Parts: sequence; C-alpha cells; structure tokens
Amino acid sequence: AQRVLLSDLRESFLLAFVVIALVMIVVLRDIRSGLLTMIPNVFPAVVIFGLMGWCNIWIEIGSIMTASAAMGIAVDDTFHLLTWYRRGLRQQLSRRESVRFTVQRCAGAMAHTTLVCSCALLVFSLSSFMPIRRFAWLMATLLVAALVGDLILLPAILTSPLGKVLRAERASKRS
Repeated sequence: AQRVLLSDLRESFLLAFVVIALVMIVVLRDIRSGLLTMIPNVFPAVVIFGLMGWCNIWIEIGSIMTASAAMGIAVDDTFHLLTWYRRGLRQQLSRRESVRFTVQRCAGAMAHTTLVCSCALLVFSLSSFMPIRRFAWLMATLLVAALVGDLILLPAILTSPLGKVLRAERASKRS
C-alpha cells in the first residue's frame, strides 16, 4: 500500500508539473519560456529532497506530499516576478534593469508572504504527532527554498543568456 501511495504521489507531482508548465507556456506564449520559468518552481523540491536523500533522511508519505504543494506556492511568486519583469521590458528597460525594477517591486511582498506562511505552518511543529511536525518543518523549509529560487535563481536566469528567450515576446510585438 505504501509503494502504491508513493507512486501515486510521484505521478501527482509530475502531473502538477505538466499542468503548471502548460499554463506557463500559454501565459508566456512560448514553449521555451514556459519551460525555462519552471526551473525556479521545481528548485525547492529538487534541492530540499535532494539534500534529504544525500543526508539519508527518511522520506515518508507525509513528507512527499509537500513537493506538489511547494511547487504550487512557488508558481505564485514566479508569476508575480514575471509580470513585473515584462512590465519593465515594455517600458524599454534592459533585461538587467527590468530585473532590478522587478526585485525592488516584489521582494518585500514575497519575503513577507513567505515569513507569514512559514510561521503559520511552524505552529504545527509543536505537535506531538511526528508526521505533522515533520510536515510543518519541511513545508516551511520548502517555502524558504521557493523564495530563494524566485529571488535569486529566477533573476539570475533572466539576466543570463537564457533570459533572452523571454525577450523574444517583446521583439515579436514590435514587428
């Protein structure tokens, strides 16, 4: 039963990834841009669960459920950042200037949201029921990793040569 449940949770994470990627592709109107912006959305799960595996920390059923939830939460910040980034590009800012403009507008709100949600979840870390305690700590950690992915990784991608993919939309609107 546990193997079937873990398999179902893995499939649920992959399905969530596919659905979110499709939404990103539709919103950004480009397959490469949509897939590129999925990197910071899977970053928290890859890093945190990778570290757990590397440190031989047992991943239980309650823990694995957090991966899909964390990806869903990370998407919200990604959309927020991309909206402001595209506004900067429409104002004829360079990619680097647009990223600076975006981070100035979004970082505070994103950090506050992460702090509030993490603190709310950490209330459950006081539970005597160990699966709930682990869920709370893991979810709070994933939220912080999602913030790092969106405030450090995504701006790095946008200013790197990979970020030129998102600039293609602006050029096509002019022509």
